[in-house]
Formats: sequence, C-alpha cells, structure tokens
Amino acid sequence: MTFTQSVQAVFLIGLIIFTERLFPFVVFSKKKPGRLFYIFERYIPPIVMLGLLIYSIRSTRFSSIILWLPQIAALLFTISTYLWKKNSLVSIFGGTAVYMILLRVL
Repeated sequence: MTFTQSVQAVFLIGLIIFTERLFPFVVFSKKKPGRLFYIFERYIPPIVMLGLLIYSIRSTRFSSIILWLPQIAALLFTISTYLWKKNSLVSIFGGTAVYMILLRVL
C-alpha cells in the first residue's frame, strides 16, 4: 500500500466513524424517540449480561471445587452487585476482579 493510499484509507475510516457518531444526533435531534427505542434501552443491558453469563459458564467442570468455585463466586458477586447498584460496568468489572483473585488464590 502506498503512502497516498494509506492516507486515503485513514481519511475514509475517519469519515465513516464520524458519520456513525453523528447519526444518532441527526435522527433524534428534532423528535422524541419512539417507544421501540425505550424498549431497547430497557432490555438490551440484561440480555447482554445474560449472554455473557452463558458464555462464561459454558465450560465449567464440576469435578472439583477448585474448578468451579471462582466462576460461581464471580457470577454470584456480579449478580448481587448489579441488583444492588444497578450499574452494569461496576458489576462486570467487580465480578472479573473477584474471578481473577480467586483464580490466583486457589
């Protein structure tokens, strides 16, 4: 790839990212968002967390407590933190920290 093609590619990628960032402001600036928007806003975070939950425990082996204790403890910590604080980022990062600490300790 030549220097000119690289500059063109960077400019094009920047333009695409700028357009993607501008799109919601253009669509929702004049009118109130529809009911479908509020449904997505309410149900997408729990659905994403459920997907992460299924993905994280899909290969759990219950043959020894050392194999499943870090995952189940982190899962319970994540769920309880989310129910307590209602903040997805805090619960996900906290659960990850609990998992990593228990993985190193056990």
